[in-house]
Amino acid sequence: MSGLTPVELLVVLCCGFVVGGMAGTLGIGGSFLLVPLLTAFLKVPVLTAVGSTACQLLGPATTALLARRVSRDQFRLPLIITGGIIIGILVGTGVLETARQLGNIEWRGRTIEAVDLLVMSTYLVMLTGIGTFALYEVRRERQGRKIPRGTLARLRIPPIDTFEELSTGSLSIPVLSMFGLVSGLTAGLMGISGALILIPGMVYLLGIRSKQAIVASLVVVWITSFLATIVHAWRGNVDLALALALMSGGTIGARLGSELGQRLKGPALRRCIGWLALGAAVVILCRLVGLVSV
Repeated sequence: MSGLTPVELLVVLCCGFVVGGMAGTLGIGGSFLLVPLLTAFLKVPVLTAVGSTACQLLGPATTALLARRVSRDQFRLPLIITGGIIIGILVGTGVLETARQLGNIEWRGRTIEAVDLLVMSTYLVMLTGIGTFALYEVRRERQGRKIPRGTLARLRIPPIDTFEELSTGSLSIPVLSMFGLVSGLTAGLMGISGALILIPGMVYLLGIRSKQAIVASLVVVWITSFLATIVHAWRGNVDLALALALMSGGTIGARLGSELGQRLKGPALRRCIGWLALGAAVVILCRLVGLVSV
């Protein structure tokens, strides 16, 4: 993919712009859309798409954080999650490496790369679940039947610290670390920042308000992108030309998206995330059908 044609370069820049806009507006990295788009339309190898999108997220995440003028106090909660994130990224990239070493598998007379099947199937399950739940929750809220929030905040495993972002006021540090572990696992395995599950998790499991969850997730996006880039680059999964093209468009999109995101209300933000997740799931389903169909 190092030799991008002018048309491919334009497509990559546009994809980066759209994804960067989502990073700034919704607080999600957007690579849950980039990986399916790059593999489906530009035929980029899955491992290269995963590694390069993890790298390109640094630009939009940095721009979005600067645009929102995040204070030092807002770094406390996401930094505590970092320990679990580091372990999760190492485990996720290790699983990818194992799948790559497995090589090809046979399915109904067709040869399929094990890593392609693993990543695409994981994407499909996760995106379908998150998209469906987000839209279901917004609909229930409209009907006056809100889903209870802050389930994990009730787990009082010491040590416990207080955070102004939480409606409950305090939260267990081990619970935050385990929460980060799951997020880091998705970052390493799927090349995403983890914010796709972080935002719903923070809102529904930790009881953080939507806009505050977005700010916290942007910090985590930056951290996971930085760490995932190092690990994927070490394993040779990063295409610099592809990553730079995505980053160029993404940085501009993130700056514009940050302005829009500060004007949207919580339900509108969650609805957007739900529809985007389901749209990406459809793209991945089509890709999977193409892989396994005779």
